[in-house]
Amino acid sequence: MLAAAILALAAGTGEAATALPPDLAAYAATAATWLLEGESLPPDYRVQLMRMPPAHRLQAIVFLRRAGLLRADPWTLEDILKPAADPHGDRE
Repeated sequence: MLAAAILALAAGTGEAATALPPDLAAYAATAATWLLEGESLPPDYRVQLMRMPPAHRLQAIVFLRRAGLLRADPWTLEDILKPAADPHGDRE
């Protein structure tokens, strides 16, 4: 049943209670593809999530946990609430 829901959301045919922000929707679609292809999370998934705003990061973590992709490496509240990291690093 979860796989059917993920397929529907990835295909854009499912209706969510609220629309996901574009960056989060793209990440969820990518994660659904990983799940359906039997892959695990990429080694840099934490870096990818740290580039998201905290609210989006929390939604992504919940999605990954519910999909069964996130089974280890607990997230601290401090990491979840950190401001989004600069995708280009600290350039001054």
